[in-house]
Amino acid sequence: MKRIPEGPGPGVFPLDGQTGVRDDEPHAKGGEMASQLFTPLRVERRTGETCFGLIVRPRVDRAASMPLANRLLSHFIDHFAKACGMSFELERTEWPGSWALDHVLCEDMGQLTGRAVAGVLEELVRTRGAAGRAAGQACMDDAESHVTVSFESRASVAWEVPRRADINGFVDAWYDEQGQMAGWASGTNLRQYVDGFSYGSGASVSIQITRAGNLHHVYETVFRALGDAVGEALGLRALVPRLPGDSSGLAGAPGYTAEALREE
Repeated sequence: MKRIPEGPGPGVFPLDGQTGVRDDEPHAKGGEMASQLFTPLRVERRTGETCFGLIVRPRVDRAASMPLANRLLSHFIDHFAKACGMSFELERTEWPGSWALDHVLCEDMGQLTGRAVAGVLEELVRTRGAAGRAAGQACMDDAESHVTVSFESRASVAWEVPRRADINGFVDAWYDEQGQMAGWASGTNLRQYVDGFSYGSGASVSIQITRAGNLHHVYETVFRALGDAVGEALGLRALVPRLPGDSSGLAGAPGYTAEALREE
């Protein structure tokens, strides 16, 4: 398995002989479509504390395969992947020299997905060209975010938040099968994902939050808008087709049933 020539750095490998297109997918048939999609990549990041790895492909599934201990981060990466036109499959999260800390998980996963995006961008620039910069925006109920990205090897992150808004605290919790709270995520750690993404991809990222209500909604709009901007910067939004059932979010439209109860 060879490294990508002149690629963004160590740890990025093409998956030989794969196009990211499944012949049984009706939306992905045809040689022309296959020629427009990027080469799947395996990306690894190793430090003295952690060893994380994932595979990135053109998006062919409605949800990413990222079973992280931080379930909320997994959920937000699903939104990011859908918006930018990629599929992420987690291969490993090993902690050989550290406790499993949420701050480290968020930042390292940001660096890992950022490096994957940089690898895809390098191929697209070499084979067809890419704008390399774009903006995205998203709103949801009581939250709205605007994100601008520029891939010029100048890693930086700037946040603009409404006055008196605190986006660093409790965001949401998740539950196990017995209905017991199994964990929760903080905004200050979720912000580390964006920092890590910038470091891993070399992108300048500017985030402007114009409405900050429920923090789950706030961060969901951030990840959606980041994905929109990345997909537009790489040109993927025009190349990777939407899938049947796609809509603004992941849940789709609600369905309701109501029936009369005939009581004796």
